[in-house]
Amino acid sequence: MVQTANIRLFLYGRFRLETSDGNDYAPKSAKSQALIALLATSETGGRGRLWLQKRLWPGKEADKASTSLRQSLSEIRRALGDCREILVSDRRSVTLDLDAIELVPAAPGAEFLEGIQLLDGDHGVAEWLEHHRSTPTMAAPQQSIVTESYVQRAIPARPVVLFQTQSDKNSDLGLIEDIFVDCVARSMRETLSAEVRVEGVSADPNAFRVEVQAYRGEGNSVGIRSRVRHGAPETLVWSGMTSTQLHGAPPVEDLQIVSLGNQLIDALAEAMTGHITDTQDIRDANLLTRLAIRRIFTLKPENLLEADKMLTSAEELGAGALSSAWRAQLRVIQHVELHNGRSENLPEEARKLALLAMEREPMNSMVVAAVANTRLVLDNDVNSCMELARRSVRLNPANPLAWNSLATAKLYAGDIGEAHALAVRAQKISSGSPFGHWWDFGRCLTAALTGRKAEALQLAEAAHALSPEFRPPLRYLTALYAADERFDDALRTAERLKKLEPDFSFERMAKDETYPISPLRWGGLLDSGKVIALSG
Repeated sequence: MVQTANIRLFLYGRFRLETSDGNDYAPKSAKSQALIALLATSETGGRGRLWLQKRLWPGKEADKASTSLRQSLSEIRRALGDCREILVSDRRSVTLDLDAIELVPAAPGAEFLEGIQLLDGDHGVAEWLEHHRSTPTMAAPQQSIVTESYVQRAIPARPVVLFQTQSDKNSDLGLIEDIFVDCVARSMRETLSAEVRVEGVSADPNAFRVEVQAYRGEGNSVGIRSRVRHGAPETLVWSGMTSTQLHGAPPVEDLQIVSLGNQLIDALAEAMTGHITDTQDIRDANLLTRLAIRRIFTLKPENLLEADKMLTSAEELGAGALSSAWRAQLRVIQHVELHNGRSENLPEEARKLALLAMEREPMNSMVVAAVANTRLVLDNDVNSCMELARRSVRLNPANPLAWNSLATAKLYAGDIGEAHALAVRAQKISSGSPFGHWWDFGRCLTAALTGRKAEALQLAEAAHALSPEFRPPLRYLTALYAADERFDDALRTAERLKKLEPDFSFERMAKDETYPISPLRWGGLLDSGKVIALSG
């Protein structure tokens, strides 16, 4: 850890990075200053390279965005001079040592990153800037947002989502639009506490309007374009499009079409929660559930405890059965990850929560999929998991969690080949998800079990790039690098893993049957001898 805590970072007012005696370490360009701010406002000071490239240079091709990021990092290091060690980067992530700097609180009336206005169509950064500029003070990244005051305030109205199609209702394109809207609306009702309407006009000035348009492409192809607008005057929140080949029936189960629908839902969820954060107290089921899921998908012990509190508050606010299902799911994770301090009654708590969720919403595919995972892991009930997973898929074929549950059921039933195919499907229809690391790693597990070492390694690297502090990919990378005799890479990932998992050791990885890398053992991809050799 770099001991340079006399460096002060001012994100409110004019951007400044300086020592108490006036030495200036701030880079000159707005992009480099925004890059530092993006790192400083993360919970850990770290962001993935791909994440930063997409936020700061969204209009550039991948190789050009990568070059721009390297140039900004070089500029920052030059500006830091002798203190350049507070910025650490590798091929996958960039981290600012938050212990080495003092984050100066906002002065009354100060604007976040005053005077910085980024260009290049960087809508994501523009929304991030607007969010911070509408927040009067900046909380420390580690500060919990869950407080007792949540249960004392009135429940706000649910956000309104209005779907509008463009084509003639009696045409083939009109039918495709209607089916697409039906599929998206069904998934939305399962995952968001929102009022979903189709066509018509909403009197709510804060309504989200979703436009859906189908079009014909070259040959026998058909495409779908969708846009999300919000507020009055309307602002463009998100847009996306894709195309596929027609083979008779409407392509409602085409992976590209399903993926577009899931991206639309993620964009709506992010816009809703961002709008709520900007305009009112964090007393909203959507926001609390969304933030809780983000914490669950990190697998960090402290994040799971905080997520449980958030989901409890969300349930009090009308989040429905999904809250109970996620609470059961996070207990499954605590069980698998062998978290210290977990409840002694964890299995029974998870079973009760799963039962409650199923009683309340038995037709919600998200609920059924979460309960399927609970039955498998805690009760080793493969048959019940299989039946519930199949039911989840039938209820909503667009739900990646449903396909992931079915893949897991097939895996434990011994049908490893089909399990991998289903995991591939889950990953593809969740393409573009903010939780992409979770789906990449899900496919990594089945790739490992089917002996696809190169594929498992590539997926573990992708998951780590998207979420540098997500521990499971680091475990797999350490073992797979060792098996490939890439010992320097194995030692590097093991060092990072040790910081996140203090009780990690090479001996435990190699010999402890309970250490959570069993698919590598079963798939023959764990070379215990080479892992043990790393400890020398």
